[in-house]
Amino acid sequence: MTADLPDLQTTEAGRQYEKSVMMVLNGEKRDYPSYFGGLKIASGNEFKVVSPIDSSIVFGIFQEPEEGIMVEAVTAAVAAAKTWSEVPMEKRAEYFRMPLETIKARRMFYAASVTVSTGMAREDALAEVDALIGILTKAIEDGTSGMRSRKSGVWAVLSAHNSPLASPVGFAAAAMIAGNSVVMCPSKYCPTPAYQFYSLMEKAGLPAGVLNLVVDRKDSSTEQLANDMRVAGVVATGSGERLEDLMFLQVDDELMFVNEIKGMNPALVYRPSDMKAAARDIAESAFAYSGQRLYSCSKVIVTADEQGRFMSALTEAVKDLTVGDPVNDTSFTGPLISEAALKEYSGLLAENAEFLVVKSSPRSDVPDGPYAPLAVVTGLDEENDLGFMDSGFPILDVKVVENLDRALEELEDTECGLSAGIFSKDAKAIERFKASADVQRCYINESSRSLLPGFEARVDRFA
Repeated sequence: MTADLPDLQTTEAGRQYEKSVMMVLNGEKRDYPSYFGGLKIASGNEFKVVSPIDSSIVFGIFQEPEEGIMVEAVTAAVAAAKTWSEVPMEKRAEYFRMPLETIKARRMFYAASVTVSTGMAREDALAEVDALIGILTKAIEDGTSGMRSRKSGVWAVLSAHNSPLASPVGFAAAAMIAGNSVVMCPSKYCPTPAYQFYSLMEKAGLPAGVLNLVVDRKDSSTEQLANDMRVAGVVATGSGERLEDLMFLQVDDELMFVNEIKGMNPALVYRPSDMKAAARDIAESAFAYSGQRLYSCSKVIVTADEQGRFMSALTEAVKDLTVGDPVNDTSFTGPLISEAALKEYSGLLAENAEFLVVKSSPRSDVPDGPYAPLAVVTGLDEENDLGFMDSGFPILDVKVVENLDRALEELEDTECGLSAGIFSKDAKAIERFKASADVQRCYINESSRSLLPGFEARVDRFA
């Protein structure tokens, strides 16, 4: 990777971040077993996890879980939940103070670990850490404020690469402070941040079995965990078939479900006060972390009378975004999470080549990794899934409609997911948008990059 060339950094912040990345790379290489009931479980079936930044970087040897390990993990969690739920909430919250202070003190280190694990650029990796700091701070405050607790038992926290730290750890912490035990199943591509948190909780003296951790390269454990009748609730955060299939779980009074699954996070452009600024914000919304953020925008709806100005501004904005080694502060974004993702994305681009209007290719000097171009398409056929379903890749669909009424109808027909946005100076249009958008969060005249993961990671969500 180019991180060993300090002259490529243009700022002091970039140089300091590079030092943190080198600390991560030069740290002790570890084996990562499954953890349940306080035990380390090695199956003997090892698999390497490499950094998407550079395929030569191996940052962990993980254990493929044997058949039945997830059942044992839930068994350990069930046993621990009985005694953990009887611990006063204030005392439960105290276990998280040391980990929180450690993360605060080593903010740059943990962000660097996220970068090495996922390929996130510095700004997005730091946002991951800051989001977790905010979640833990609020959870500890709530846990020591006398909040009443309704114990539910065992929670499964299933996550993908979209938010490898803030979401899985934040949800797990909130659930545990509320009096539940947790089985975490993080992304097979970037599980290290979850293991680092487990290590902190172990040092804090968290009782065995309250937090359990299993990584499954084959993803078969996800369904086993979610369908275990002893699990009281499931958190699903991220994108991809592994998590999207959980949308079809039979959720009822017996099984609670927290949905943080990525959608298109679409944006409307309607008479903005500054078209160039709107285009820049949309480009940032779409392509930060190469379109893999939970709140990445993959569809923008614009009226026909503003199409020309918007497309001109968007083209210039996208061309200014650099795809390269995310450690270098000249790079706006880095690689996709894996070679498998790159292969799928390349096929998607090839299938939709006739609709491609803007493409920003990676730098010529990128390391050996799944670096992908940023793409804008328009004029998709009505039945094309790219127009209505999120792909999880750095591809933005521009949908042109006749007027605001049609734009709002298009919004309702779109798989929005977690958020939707509007760029407009028209107060009435903004109010109509708010009334139409059936989403958790709205972004108005700003990039969706401002939205942080773990929005529902609160103690009261589990208490």
